[in-house]
Amino acid sequence: MTTSTSDRIRAAVSAARQAGTTDAVIAALGAVDPTELATFLHTSLEVEAEAIANGLPASPGAATGRIVLTALAAMDAADRGETVILVRPETTPDDVLGMQAAAGILTTRGGLASHAAVVARGWGIPAVVGAAGVEIDGDRVRLGDHEVRSGDEITIDGTDGSIYLGSLAVSGDEAPSELDTLLGWADDVAELAGLEVRANADAADDATTSRSLGARGIGLCRTEHMFLAPSRLPLMRRFILAADAATEAEALAALEVAQEADFEGILESMDGLPVTVRLLDPPLHEFLPDLVELTRGEATQALSALEVEELAAVRRLHETNPMLGTRGVRLGMIRPGVYQMQVRALVRAAASLVARGKQPKVEIMVPLVVDAEELRVARGWVTDALDELGHPELSAGVLAVGAMIETPRAALTAGALAEHADFFSFGTNDLTQMTYAFSRDDVEAALLPAYEAAGILESNPFAALDQPGVGRLIELACADARAARPDIKLGICGEHAGHPPSAAYVIGLGLDSISCSPFRVPMARLGAAQALLDTERVDVDALRFDIGDAPAGAGRRAAGAPADHAQPPTIEIDEALVVHVLKIRGFATVDGLRASLGAVPTEILDDLAERGLVRHIEARDMYSLMPDGKTRHAELLSDLTGPAISEGLADPYARFLPLNDELKELCTRWQMRDGAPNDHTDAAYDSTCVEQLSDLADRTGAVIDQMGVTVPRIGRYGDRLLDAAAAVAAGETKQFTGVMCESFHDVWMELHEDLIVLQGIDRAAEGSY
Repeated sequence: MTTSTSDRIRAAVSAARQAGTTDAVIAALGAVDPTELATFLHTSLEVEAEAIANGLPASPGAATGRIVLTALAAMDAADRGETVILVRPETTPDDVLGMQAAAGILTTRGGLASHAAVVARGWGIPAVVGAAGVEIDGDRVRLGDHEVRSGDEITIDGTDGSIYLGSLAVSGDEAPSELDTLLGWADDVAELAGLEVRANADAADDATTSRSLGARGIGLCRTEHMFLAPSRLPLMRRFILAADAATEAEALAALEVAQEADFEGILESMDGLPVTVRLLDPPLHEFLPDLVELTRGEATQALSALEVEELAAVRRLHETNPMLGTRGVRLGMIRPGVYQMQVRALVRAAASLVARGKQPKVEIMVPLVVDAEELRVARGWVTDALDELGHPELSAGVLAVGAMIETPRAALTAGALAEHADFFSFGTNDLTQMTYAFSRDDVEAALLPAYEAAGILESNPFAALDQPGVGRLIELACADARAARPDIKLGICGEHAGHPPSAAYVIGLGLDSISCSPFRVPMARLGAAQALLDTERVDVDALRFDIGDAPAGAGRRAAGAPADHAQPPTIEIDEALVVHVLKIRGFATVDGLRASLGAVPTEILDDLAERGLVRHIEARDMYSLMPDGKTRHAELLSDLTGPAISEGLADPYARFLPLNDELKELCTRWQMRDGAPNDHTDAAYDSTCVEQLSDLADRTGAVIDQMGVTVPRIGRYGDRLLDAAAAVAAGETKQFTGVMCESFHDVWMELHEDLIVLQGIDRAAEGSY
């Protein structure tokens, strides 16, 4: 029988813990292929079926839904709660909001580095691109030999590029708790080597997701995606269409306010970690309606006055080959004001965070640079903005300026460019395209498969880095840049960074960071550690791992030891809180109230009992709410809740839910073994469960600490869980899943119910039982 990825991860971590040596941890890190971790991050088909068409597997995972043919239709469907697959010839930045609303994306053109592929991977949305056997004609779609219409259901699998008729069942695998341990060891290796695994993210939500997946910063924030939000796009179009300087300045001022908010959000999400912000990169026509659609409207005399103006602008800005035309730094040169606006917004956002006690780290990246003089002028925009706005606190350690190396000339003149750069980031998508003279949106569906079949190419160079050509350019650029400026930071932010063998090659060249799509970060973390060990970039003798050789020895404190973190503040107990605790506990003994509140509020309890709101069961010295007490709780709940509470708890609660799933699985393993009730005669089996419980308590502590910032009394749950886990480790096994004994399970359930009530969550709808 084939061993599952989960089983091999569990076995590898267990073996390393039992051996308790650095060599054993290194062996565990090498026991799993990084690409296998995709099974925990993406859905897959539950059944076998016959594909009716195929395309390129652009973003892993399976998705099913109704066909929609426009971004607007996808957004409207999402607003109605419907699940859809967005089917387009290709996508552009104008489609981003519709892509975000879709469960999956299918395009007839484009390759693995196309817009659809890059955006889908960044959001973890399944995507199949370059499907040559798919044709769109009005509201009809031909899939191979089958014809469907808008509204019909299809299923796509972005893992292998298959397309199916109808709705097929999909599901995802749950990662074992040991994966966190394995990736933590991988991070230890990267930290010693000075390598950062970052993510490509364009918004605060994406940054938060990236951080939760282990990213140590943002390696590419594409600002053009910020301009596509419904509140931003009209401002961008007003700037593009401006007929005079006053209108242009007004549009830029409005964009600057919006950009400052965007930047402040993503920098705060990554507080203390670096964020590389790429200044505007695409040509301006991409922010206007499609030329073909506008021309069609002109032919039928269906254009509004604004659309007539937009059509004129599209024609004015049209270029034969826009991706090699007026974009990137070139746009900043001929359309003064755009980059200066972005830099000012970044400076203000960083200064605002510093004033609030935060630690922003901003890396401003200039795209499509090909000449040192170009970069010198662009760097001047940053220094001019600092001089204009007067924020000396940002000059040291907060702001850096660098360039994206994405053309062969930039790679070959890296030494000269380095004189004006604090860092370089290799954009290998464009670098591959320009080195091969391949249009990445045109060649992957037809030309590259033929070249691979003929043996001309070993693999698709947009999927696996071409080491002899593109890799050689990177190698030369690294050597020349470091010769000119030894302290320059070097990274990679193309999609190759998420391909472990490609990432291993550039790590061997000594890069300081790799950055990939958020949902590739776990794979990149493991792959980076393997590459660092293989290339001997780390001193193995200097590695120190938290192996956790004693079941309760790891974590925020050992079993029975005093807490090493700040004790939660004293709780102010009032009627609302007492009623609330009784509501979430159901029944509460005197000891239970003391555990939840830190004291027994006798006077309040007596008053509630006299008013018929609380019942006191004297024989058990236990309290519970009467029906009128539950009504009173509903009346008083507003004293404990509100928008600020919900907002503050949202992020840590999102981190709590996967831990909740872990606990459910762990409790089941404690109670059942091999499908039968656990008789607890297998000491090794029980010891593993106890160790996992201690580890879970430790990891949950950080989440509870974050919750305690918003609701201080929540912090009490952290110590209660640690105490329960320590008791279990000391032999009091009833403290694992026992009932009404302040067991780990009891405290956890109380915490979860507390969070559900405070946030007004419908537990049934959420399904987090």
